[in-house]
Amino acid sequence: MSPALVVDTHTHSVTYLPRLPAGVFRAVVRGHPEDVTFADAHAAGVHAIVAKAVGDPLVTRWHLRTPFQAVQKQLESIRDEASRAGARTVRTAADVRAAAADGVLAVILGLEGADCTGTDLGLLARLAGDGVRVVVPVHLGDNQIGTTCLPWQKYVGPLPVRRQTQGLTTFGAEFVRAANDLGVVIDGSHADEPTLLAMVEHSSAPVICSHAGAQAVSSFERYLSDEAIRAVAGTGGVIGLWPYFMRGQGTPTLAALAAHARHIADLVGAEHVCLGTDMNGVPGLAHGYRSETDVPRISKQPSMAGFSDADVDGIMGENFLRVLEAVTR
Repeated sequence: MSPALVVDTHTHSVTYLPRLPAGVFRAVVRGHPEDVTFADAHAAGVHAIVAKAVGDPLVTRWHLRTPFQAVQKQLESIRDEASRAGARTVRTAADVRAAAADGVLAVILGLEGADCTGTDLGLLARLAGDGVRVVVPVHLGDNQIGTTCLPWQKYVGPLPVRRQTQGLTTFGAEFVRAANDLGVVIDGSHADEPTLLAMVEHSSAPVICSHAGAQAVSSFERYLSDEAIRAVAGTGGVIGLWPYFMRGQGTPTLAALAAHARHIADLVGAEHVCLGTDMNGVPGLAHGYRSETDVPRISKQPSMAGFSDADVDGIMGENFLRVLEAVTR
């Protein structure tokens, strides 16, 4: 039985990087997954995606404009790709359901790395006004909001990293509260534990970690401790299953991905699990998961058999839609 609605809470368009640096990245990273279009995702049975622009300097500097303008350009490209795919850009859970009923892909705008806003909450308000509904405040480097659990330098090798004082900043707390007021979901993926726990403390709305996992299943730094899982679930939030694997780090197989789902569900309930594949955003994937076209295989894993049909519906889409409805109400 297929899930009622499939929602991928963390994806990227194929245009978040300009063509030249994207080509260099692919040349350097062997075995990089193939690009997946929004149309490909919809054809595979995905009903909605959160498509995130990237707002940290690793990406914005390549656009040869201000960081905020670079993000605006990426969001424009997402809208253009959605239009070409016959998809619909949406803002609410009700919009997602309406799009699904009409047989079209729903695209929710997001941002990964709020470096581009600086300390100007007016820029966050502009993003919200333009339809951005999910924001990852801290990405691959420490910024004005807080600190990351894994700087980009550690992904590529033992390079020196200049760090700031660990945890959410005073401005970061203001950012979280402003996002709540604007109806924007705070996505604590990539934040270190002190920053994430402080986000939870200062948020009056559900907090999510769209693409993560459980440290109890694998010791990868990007995954969450049981304490952090309980904290996110305590807000009513969700933790996303993330089929990333590279250089021995992450989730090696789809069976291992299901093990993350099982652990999180046993700890806090299946209603706090969702899906976040990082489509077009990762250099390596779990064995047996080649691209977004394999999303249907996740719900059919034998180790998912312990979940009820309602649990699987929740994990594959309904749990995130509950969060989106709560935050944008």
